Amino acid sequence: MKKVYLFTCVFTLLFSLSGCERNQDATLTETLSNSVRSGSVSNEDVAAPLSEKAQRYEKALEVSNRFLELWYQKDFKTIADTLIDPEMQGTINAEKLADIHKNVEAYFGPMMGFKRMQWAFEPKRKKRQYFLFSIKVVHHEKEMVNYLFQFLLDGGFEKLIGFYVREKPALRAPGQIHNNIQ
Repeated sequence: MKKVYLFTCVFTLLFSLSGCERNQDATLTETLSNSVRSGSVSNEDVAAPLSEKAQRYEKALEVSNRFLELWYQKDFKTIADTLIDPEMQGTINAEKLADIHKNVEAYFGPMMGFKRMQWAFEPKRKKRQYFLFSIKVVHHEKEMVNYLFQFLLDGGFEKLIGFYVREKPALRAPGQIHNNIQ
């Protein structure tokens, strides 16, 4: 079995859980059972227009694509200043992003590209907090990699609260956001 190497940049939310109570409506609960993606279980690296179900996540796709464009250009300052949630900017900065980028390239090789209209969205709940993961398949010199972008599941999807880079599993079942089933 292939050993999973994990480069993780985890951001801790620094606000009270009581502020998340507003997210517990019927629409949100229904959303948690719905993951959507372009492509299929056997090939998720497919570009396609957003489905009707996925259209609510269009802004998350835009932010994910913008991150990857800036990541490719190594413009870590713009990422930190414009795409990271203000509460997280004390935790993550341009230097930290540059260090993560260096480690990712050392293991997977340089980033070669990605498909702007390839998308996967996984709504998740952890305790009483609700999140959306936008998952992009990114081609690196040595292999394809999953980039996971974490947003609050509040409908805005304008700022990241988490970012992960993981080896892409051969197959990713609906609801599975990486090699370990969640």
